[in-house]
Order: sequence, then C-alpha cells, then structure tokens
Amino acid sequence: LTPNDKEQALQVSESTLMSLARSLLKAWQYPVGVLSNSANSLPHQSKGSISNKLQELQEHSRNLEDGLDVLSGKMGPAAQILSTLPYRGGSDLGQDKMSKLINFNFLLSCLRRDS
Repeated sequence: LTPNDKEQALQVSESTLMSLARSLLKAWQYPVGVLSNSANSLPHQSKGSISNKLQELQEHSRNLEDGLDVLSGKMGPAAQILSTLPYRGGSDLGQDKMSKLINFNFLLSCLRRDS
C-alpha cells in the first residue's frame, strides 16, 4: 500500500519503502516503453523532443533500478520483495489523432502521479 503523505511514509519501514519503490519502477517499465514507442507517431509538432525525453527516462530508470537492486540486496530479504502491479492498458494508444493524444496524455499523467 502506497503512503499518502510524508507522515504515513515516515511510519513505514525502510525495507517496505524500498520494496514499494522497486515495485513501482518495475511496474512502469512496459508503460514507459509504450509511451516511448508511441511518441514518434504522435500528431504533435514536438514528437521528436518527447521521444528523446522518454528515451532518457528509460535510461535513467534502468540506472535507478540497478542502484536500487544493489541497495535492496544490502538491506535484506524484506527489501527484495517485489509486488506485481500489472499494466492493463495494452500497447495501442488509439487509431485516430485525438485518441492517440488523449491516451498518451492520460498515461503520461499517471506516470507523473506515481513518480
């Protein structure tokens, strides 16, 4: 369960927070890939820039995941537990321009919310 605020987060063990952070990072790998793969086909003048930023995000996420894996290994078994947080959105953001933009924006807003 994700803490709602700083006060709740301070009451959760470090191992549990590490497990949650790693689980969220893993859960977003595929959806970020969907965003990245869809960016170049967006009907938007900044699609190239958006695509580049998403590729940077993927690289930073991989680096963060590697670092969290090392830290969780030092913290013990509780920090290494990964919860399954499935993405059910599929890889197709829509067929028409408006659907693609709306669905891309929605998925991006979910990513911002979880980050």
